[in-house]
Amino acid sequence: MKTKLSKKTKRVIFIYLAVLLMLYIVVEVLPEVTDIFETTQTLEPGTLRLSYETTGYLIKDETVGIAPESGDIQYLVSVGTAVKKGYPIVEVTAEGGKDGESRFSEYTDRLKGYEGLSEEYSSPVSGIFSLTIDGYEDYFTPQKMDKIKRETVEGLSYDAASLERKSVIKGEPIYKVSADDNWYVLCWADKETAKTYTEGRNVSLELPGGAVDASVYSVRKDGDDYRVIFYLDVYYEEFCESRAVDMSVVTSDNEGLLVDNRCIVEKDGHKGVYVVNKNGDYVFTRISVISTDGEQSVIEDATFVDEDGNQVYTVDVYDEVLKHPGSALEDDLKDENRTSEDGDTKEEE
Repeated sequence: MKTKLSKKTKRVIFIYLAVLLMLYIVVEVLPEVTDIFETTQTLEPGTLRLSYETTGYLIKDETVGIAPESGDIQYLVSVGTAVKKGYPIVEVTAEGGKDGESRFSEYTDRLKGYEGLSEEYSSPVSGIFSLTIDGYEDYFTPQKMDKIKRETVEGLSYDAASLERKSVIKGEPIYKVSADDNWYVLCWADKETAKTYTEGRNVSLELPGGAVDASVYSVRKDGDDYRVIFYLDVYYEEFCESRAVDMSVVTSDNEGLLVDNRCIVEKDGHKGVYVVNKNGDYVFTRISVISTDGEQSVIEDATFVDEDGNQVYTVDVYDEVLKHPGSALEDDLKDENRTSEDGDTKEEE
């Protein structure tokens, strides 16, 4: 048997739906309609930051120390210390009864055949001393970085092991020294982002431990995306312990006047905006774009020098520019064509 809704209940449901509709209009529709009726934008100073969020893989030359004997271990330098080749870094006092099952077998299995293993107690190379390994020291090397496969690295677990302890078993890893004079960061980027990574270009990598300067070493197509490698020769505190990190690649951080890209048009081969003058007329004014993120641009103010070496007077702070300049551009072009036709007629006469 069907239950009929009372008039009061129907009224409540109607009001509820009406409120939902009003909220939708306020949140979704009104901003777009309001934007249509906003005819100008005031140019104000600002900063436009162009960055790309991705996962970076640190690539470095690393030497892993392997205990040539079992015994008690003593560390002669602290983690993060820069050591020269041949500098004493650990001591192992051999004692009987120390052999047994190693808890580092997972990592040593990955490192079998690695040429960067050493049984020396003094640093085999110059670099940064650390007590952390992940077993991928033989995979993420400068010599192999061009062959690293995306599907492989994205499927790995990067749990690292601390090597610090009081005693060691023969064959176990006991330290790592990472060369920090040259190292690299590998990532993948989409096509549009990769266009900005020209080889040799300077960028800033914002890593978990801070920002570092880098340059684009190589850009290669890899499937639908691009493999990008950055070169670094700077100190980074978390260099030894890091492998796969979340990072931002900052290609520009420019200051100037901010303008909506919808305000920009092209006339006679030049980019510009329509500035509203004191008389309320719209005047085409050339601009120089410093950088853009596709929606906004940061542009020069006052003057700039164009590609022909000419000084061009451009927009100033607090100028009002047309937000939808299409009709103004059409009117300008019609006027120019009309003037040109009138000139041709006079010459014929």
